[in-house]
This record gives sequence, C-alpha cells and structure tokens, in this order.
Amino acid sequence: MIKNNLELFKEFLDSGTKGANLTKIVLCIITISSLPFIVIGAGAMGNAVQVFRMFDKNEKYKDRQITNAINGLHRRKSIEYISDKNGITKVFITDRGKRELKSFAINLIKVSKPKKWDQKWRLVMFDLPIRYSKIRNALRFKLKQIGFVQFQKSVWIYPYPCLEEILFVADYYKIGKFVEVMTIFEINGDSKFRKLFDLK
Repeated sequence: MIKNNLELFKEFLDSGTKGANLTKIVLCIITISSLPFIVIGAGAMGNAVQVFRMFDKNEKYKDRQITNAINGLHRRKSIEYISDKNGITKVFITDRGKRELKSFAINLIKVSKPKKWDQKWRLVMFDLPIRYSKIRNALRFKLKQIGFVQFQKSVWIYPYPCLEEILFVADYYKIGKFVEVMTIFEINGDSKFRKLFDLK
C-alpha cells in the first residue's frame, strides 16, 4: 500500500535527508509538525528554528540558513504568515507550496517488495495523445525508476503489487484516463522477465 504524503515526508526526514534542498526540508517539516511554526517578525524566527531542530537529526544547518530558507519560501509565496487576534504570527503552506510538496512526493514514491513473489505480473499500459509527449517521457522515466521493464511499446511489466503507486503517479500527471493497470496470472515465455527481476 502506498504511503500517504505525511508518511513519505517523515520517512524522508528520518533517512537523513541526504542531497535534499533545505527549502524542501522546511516545507516537509511545516507539513508534518504538530507544533506551529511561529514568527514574531521577519528577523525573529526562534520558534520556527526550534521546531526545525526537532527534525534535523544531523544538525548540519545553521540557524541563519534555516531562517533564510523560510524567508525564501515566503518571498516566492510557498508559505504565508497569518497573524491572529493576539498578534501571534504563524506560518502556513499556500497552494503553491502544496503543489511543490506534491511534486516532491512523486520523487519519494517507491514500491515495497514483498519477501515472496505472488506469481503474478503487473502490466501498466498507456496511450497518450501527441500533446502529452513530455508527460509520456516523464511517465516512462518514473516507471523505470520504480523498477518496471518495458514489455512492449507503451506497455511495462513489474512483478509486485503497485496499483496505488501507479494511480498516484497517473493522478499527479493528470493522465488517469489514459493509464490502465492489469494483474496477469500467467505470461507465456516469461522466463526472461523472471531472470530480469531475479525471481524464482
């Protein structure tokens, strides 16, 4: 079963966030934190930095870097500051920030391999109109990244359950109506695919 975005982001942060952009880390933390990011002014983000530190296990970022990342997200309207009646200003993710996170989540998706293969094949088929050429290439890249192998033109094969992951990807690219996922119990001459996936 596919992890929801919060689980994906939490797993990402727990992994040590190697090679991650600091602004993505900040967005993830704002999303999964049960504590509010509070700012009193543009130059006073002590609470926000403290919340960040709760998830920054490697402590590789300086306070100034964290503050700059938060300010940068605000300048590009990925987050917004909203003050309540008591004058406390909190940080919230905007629709733009949510789109950035969704784009990031698509890169975090991976299929969990069961200990034992269930002897079934998963086929992903798609027939995209010409105007979707860039998305077609992106979809192929993502299928390869997950571990799929090309079966035929626009048909890809994989041995493990992946329906929810593929539907998530198709929904992200807004091509759900052009993508079919099938579970096949038997394929004649599948020995080459068994070898490719190292299946017994």
